[in-house]
Amino acid sequence: MAQVNGMPGLRQVFVPQPIMGQTPAELRAYIDGRDPITGRPVMQAVLEGLTRPFEGDELGPAEFDRTTPRLVEPDAEDNLHRLFLDNRWTDMLPIVLPTEDRVAAMLARTRRKPDEIVGRMRSTHFREHWAYSVEKVAVNAVMAGARPEYFPVILALAATGVTARSSSSSAMAAMAVVNGPVRNEIGMNAGTGAMGPYNHANATIGRAYGLLSQNGQGGSVPGLSYMGNQGNNYAYNSVTFAENEERSP
Repeated sequence: MAQVNGMPGLRQVFVPQPIMGQTPAELRAYIDGRDPITGRPVMQAVLEGLTRPFEGDELGPAEFDRTTPRLVEPDAEDNLHRLFLDNRWTDMLPIVLPTEDRVAAMLARTRRKPDEIVGRMRSTHFREHWAYSVEKVAVNAVMAGARPEYFPVILALAATGVTARSSSSSAMAAMAVVNGPVRNEIGMNAGTGAMGPYNHANATIGRAYGLLSQNGQGGSVPGLSYMGNQGNNYAYNSVTFAENEERSP
């Protein structure tokens, strides 16, 4: 957050862990001790960090690379798959290459214009929000293997602005529950195995939600734009299923 607001050189002081479950005496020893990274007294580093004037290279606007090409050069299929993988535009699983015809078929399922901004997301709280268009959502829907008839649901998820690639030390994953007539129209599963890999609509809509979050918010690179700990396997399809309204109490 400080970096986005013009303090890319934010000063930091580290203290030993853990904090939870420690006695007052143990916590006091942390404060009276030394920074485990620099070896300097913790309180001295805190006071200097709060009171020492900033120098030239510690101030200035934060800049993040926002260059994502709309089109890539034609190439062999294997090379294109490698290009998407190397640029971290995928979830590390095989994708459906988003050709112009495939994207157009997806866009045909909405009345919204391709260049219309549909939402904004950010990967972490210290990065700015990225805006993404209807077309970008369609590209990620194709990559996920979704069928065009699923696109209204995927677009609705994109419009929430809630990322499925959030950063937290608890390594969270998103969940999307779909209701309304569309769940039956596109054949989503609300019964046995609804949360498992047994239904094409459930699986690919959830995967599209993750991919559009990752690419729409400007990346999800561990240690750079993803700050979770061990990660979460549910992030592959964002636990997406239909609500069984008819049998709900």
